[in-house]
Amino acid sequence: MKRLFIGFILLSISNHLFASDNLEFFLVSQPDTIKIITLHYSDSLPDSSAYINIDYPQIKDFENKAVEEKVNNFFKDEFEQSILWYDEIAADTSEVDSFEFNFSYSFETGFNVEYNSNKFLSISLDHYQYTGGAHGNFYSSGYNIDMKTGKVLPLSDIINNDSFDILSYECEQAILDSFQVNSLTEAGLFDDEISVPPDQDYYIIPGALVLQFDPYEIGPFSMGELNVEIPFNKIKDILKENLPFPTN
Repeated sequence: MKRLFIGFILLSISNHLFASDNLEFFLVSQPDTIKIITLHYSDSLPDSSAYINIDYPQIKDFENKAVEEKVNNFFKDEFEQSILWYDEIAADTSEVDSFEFNFSYSFETGFNVEYNSNKFLSISLDHYQYTGGAHGNFYSSGYNIDMKTGKVLPLSDIINNDSFDILSYECEQAILDSFQVNSLTEAGLFDDEISVPPDQDYYIIPGALVLQFDPYEIGPFSMGELNVEIPFNKIKDILKENLPFPTN
């Protein structure tokens, strides 16, 4: 169900408010899925010392308008945090002129639709920012939404409360299998054990839970982001009941 429906909106934006004369493009949606459009925001300083490019999702024509508004406001608030960061940097870039090399402060965000149904929506958001130093920083966030209520579900709403040690073990095994090694340190991670907390970032794909680990979280920056896929059949006994997506 990944990227089943993504549309694009070209917007004229002023003072972070989207204009009303939007031009919309849609792909053909699949049955029993949610229509999703992309809102775009970009800005830069005249001397290109700072710029921002943001794409973020909004749902459209959902049958429950209260849930639609709740979800859309949530995503809007999440992505506008990047705009606030950019505004703070852009307000003072005078020190850039004193550097011997050229670079630009940058903020970029985007998203992938990982699971899309009328009952449940899982979206992974990707953020990158460069605010000085040897390299930029990037991180991802998973947003998993029960479309009956519009509630964003933390991992603790998916996994039984006393079973995170089992989830941690399955996470370790999935990494060992992926790298085909005998220990996590042999794979390049910091330690030979992983402890998955109840607020760990994750997203859902058909048939599996995917745990998200940002650079430096369990491994060095050179390893990048680690997305650990754990099939539901591996953790069926620790999943909570009545989840808004199938787990068989």
